[in-house]
Amino acid sequence: MSRWASQAVGWLSESELTRARDLRDETARREFLESRVILRRLLALRLGCEPEAVDLPRDSAGGAPAPARPRTGEGGAGARRVHYSLARTPGYVAVLIGNRAVGVDVERRQSPAQADSLLRVLHAADRARLANEPERRRPRAVTDAWVRLEALLKARGTGLSIDPSTVSVGAAPRVRHSDGLIVMGVRTRRGSRLHVAVAWLEDPEGIRELTVGG
Repeated sequence: MSRWASQAVGWLSESELTRARDLRDETARREFLESRVILRRLLALRLGCEPEAVDLPRDSAGGAPAPARPRTGEGGAGARRVHYSLARTPGYVAVLIGNRAVGVDVERRQSPAQADSLLRVLHAADRARLANEPERRRPRAVTDAWVRLEALLKARGTGLSIDPSTVSVGAAPRVRHSDGLIVMGVRTRRGSRLHVAVAWLEDPEGIRELTVGG
């Protein structure tokens, strides 16, 4: 694990440490721990408490992340709650924070074979559109559609617990869905082959934070 993360691993809860121990792959374990340290640090800055004092409850119905908050007794009586979303892909972590529901996904570009597999689980309208992409461009287009789909489902609090073929992400770079969620792709460094998408509910205060690091 990176030195900075190993020095901060004490911020993590017992449940987070248990999840890390359950990961057999050393690289996956290291990146999980680093992502949780980053998440806690960013949330602590927003909530005005120490990273180890950030409470990360999960929704009792579907198990999706519930808004983060300071633990009881931290941050004062008017302590805020903030929504967040976390995504990882080898070498990168993305965190999105907002006052209302948010979702983020990050993926490396899929191989042609991986793209064909993903294409089969997308909505029929998206499948038809993407199947018409030139073969050399199809992995890029399919990966773009997939990260937008995952970001949308995270913001809805369902994740992939629902059939992804029931949700169309559409062709436009920015789409407002019927439930008010806005989904769009995020431009990444040229040549990185990295795909990022975000989803959010309009925030009257206009405050959102996206951090992508590698």
